[in-house]
Amino acid sequence: MKGYRIILLVVALWGALSAFAQLNNGTNNQYSYSATGANAGNRDRQGNVRDTTAVNDANTVPIGLKAWKIDPRFGNIIDATVDSLLTGFQNSGDNGGTTLQFNHLGNLGAPRQNRIFFNRELESQSYFSDPYDFSVVKANTMSFINTLSPYTDIRYYKSFSSKYSEEYFKSYFAVNVNKKLGFGFHANYLYGRGMYTAQSTAFFNGGLWATYRGDKYELHALLNMDNLKMAENGGITDDRYITDPVEMAEGKKEYDPIDIPVNFNKMWNHNTNFHFFMTHRINLGFYKEVVTDSAPNPEKTLANDSINAVVLANDSTSITLRPVGAMASEKPEGQPSDSAAVAQAPQKGPKGKKPMPAGTELAKPADDGHNEIMAGEPSDAHPDSTAMPPRQFVPVTSIIHTVQLDMDKRRFISYDNNKTAEYYAHQFFTDSTDIIKHNSVRNTFALQLREGFNKWAKAGLTAFVTHEWRQFTLPDSVPGSKLRSARDYKENNLSIGGELRKAEGKALHYTLLGEYALTGADAGQYQLTAKGDLNMHILKDSINVGVNAYIKNLNPIFYFRHFHSKHYWWDNDDLEKTMRTRIEGHLSSEKLGTSLRAGIENIKNYTYLNNASEPVTTGEKTTAWKNNAVVSQCGDNIQVINAMLRQRFSVGILHLDAEVTYQKTSNEKALPLPKWNCYGNLYIKTALDKKVLKVELGAEVSYFSKYYAPDYSPVIGQYYLQNPENTVEIGGYPLINPYVNLHLKRTRIFLKMFNAYQPKDNLRYFWAPHYPLNPTQFRLGITWNFYD
Repeated sequence: MKGYRIILLVVALWGALSAFAQLNNGTNNQYSYSATGANAGNRDRQGNVRDTTAVNDANTVPIGLKAWKIDPRFGNIIDATVDSLLTGFQNSGDNGGTTLQFNHLGNLGAPRQNRIFFNRELESQSYFSDPYDFSVVKANTMSFINTLSPYTDIRYYKSFSSKYSEEYFKSYFAVNVNKKLGFGFHANYLYGRGMYTAQSTAFFNGGLWATYRGDKYELHALLNMDNLKMAENGGITDDRYITDPVEMAEGKKEYDPIDIPVNFNKMWNHNTNFHFFMTHRINLGFYKEVVTDSAPNPEKTLANDSINAVVLANDSTSITLRPVGAMASEKPEGQPSDSAAVAQAPQKGPKGKKPMPAGTELAKPADDGHNEIMAGEPSDAHPDSTAMPPRQFVPVTSIIHTVQLDMDKRRFISYDNNKTAEYYAHQFFTDSTDIIKHNSVRNTFALQLREGFNKWAKAGLTAFVTHEWRQFTLPDSVPGSKLRSARDYKENNLSIGGELRKAEGKALHYTLLGEYALTGADAGQYQLTAKGDLNMHILKDSINVGVNAYIKNLNPIFYFRHFHSKHYWWDNDDLEKTMRTRIEGHLSSEKLGTSLRAGIENIKNYTYLNNASEPVTTGEKTTAWKNNAVVSQCGDNIQVINAMLRQRFSVGILHLDAEVTYQKTSNEKALPLPKWNCYGNLYIKTALDKKVLKVELGAEVSYFSKYYAPDYSPVIGQYYLQNPENTVEIGGYPLINPYVNLHLKRTRIFLKMFNAYQPKDNLRYFWAPHYPLNPTQFRLGITWNFYD
């Protein structure tokens, strides 16, 4: 019943926001519109007179949106595209990632870790949420949308495994009050029953967001809440139930996944998180007149300003997004070939004007993303010679404030004390629940000299100061008993820094950032990062060359320094700072479909979770191991080399997308990595029914070489090293998934057969030690986006 109430609440909220948007569409301009796009004056949403004999009501809804993400430190805009691609859609709801590069526990939403070291994120102070990045939305991953009409995206994923199926529902809603102010929400519900005992996941998360992008004031705000419940089974008791099922069954029967014994069935992790993020800025500058032709042609120009995306009106099937500076005749750099196409239908202009020719785009000056006017909105550049000339705001200086509030609570629940006493080396408490809390408030104040306000300002310069207050609450022991109390740890950190950034223009872009911690637990830590890319056109090909480098001397996160629980306990006040130095380059060719990336990283004082299991001996023979974990540092330098090649091939309707990654670690005991990660996707791609229905039919394969992958510990909810005296290799198994993708107007559907290849002599489908993947199952996914 609780799940149904949540769904009803989401639906009711969506309906309320839709009604509010409809109301605002009528009250924020000179026309009063109904839900059908018409009013008493028989005008459409753009103010044009409706021809009721020739215009379908659906076409009166203005279609168009643009999307972006933000830099969570300063709120700088980062161009993004709306997910409308067909290729790769079959993995959009897969816990393994878009190219199946994540290790995970098998079930949907379960904790995961990227096998490619250069793609891993650093540990955060919200440590227990890090492995759930498949579901958790953060400020740097949130997509903000500006839309001409209320926009909704609904997604549903399901696996068909009788009563052990997995389901994932996602919703996203966006609406604009006017061209500057917009808001929306997202709500996600994931439930994986699990094909193995005590493996279920039940996640609900959602949030509200709002944006305001005016000339002199900008704001982005995000409120997120997560409720993540996961049953922990500790893995299966013997891998031979998968690798050699005939031996384990002794020829009598075959084991179903639900019948395979597991280590625990009365253990859970429950994470509840509350996050608030807001970045806003005051822009100081001046207005300048926009230089226009003496006799502008209203058929070619509907607006004199736009931001990072061009949208076309009255197209019910497609959206075109353009990067900053893209010319009307150019294809956006990096835009996949199967992205939404340019509308072919004639477009309506403002009242009294002739229709725009098919494919005509809005005019776009080289600005920094302000004063956007989307298709269908009245333009300030009126051809009337008596009107005031159009003006553009030029920001010179910005005063920035960013605040982030995090409230995390984790409960580790274990009811079977007899079972855990046999499995774990320590039993510090007798009660059933560990509760750990983390609260933090982070404020950043910055003064930014904006890029491009005159011909000498080739880059923007920012100076900032950051203060972060943290409080951690851990269980603590009561002297002389096995009862517990609570202990608080508080930290205050103050740091300063600066950034030099060039983001405008087509050719060269770069960002240089430095930060140094002055006081607090992190005093003395620093980081210097540099990113740059150069875009060139050579022999009708778009070539992109880039570099990414950093030096980071970072204090280990709090939970590496202190952790108390029922089974693990450490206080490490003597950990050294971890020094990481990386340089990486990349090269891509759009014409050849080739992307090459290579780099090297050196790590000193690498900090990691180590396995400290203790032997159980009978006489002089070790008969068993009792589990324990500690935090370790490697004093020697560790080098990691990485090289990745991506290649797209196509011959007619036949396509092959391939990705091969080679990586080498100099210390496989402290930092185990597979040498090879491979992904291939072979498919045919065509269109049916007058090109209205797009179809992809193919199969994908993922493979990584054998290695001693990190194990998973339910006590801390993280990956840690295997017991060195009892290791197992995983990998060397090709995961093959045939699939079909369909795209009809605004609806995409996939049907995939997961883990189709299961040879009897090589059943090794483990992506974490002792945690097998799901056996063969069918998966279905559907996404539908609509307006109004």
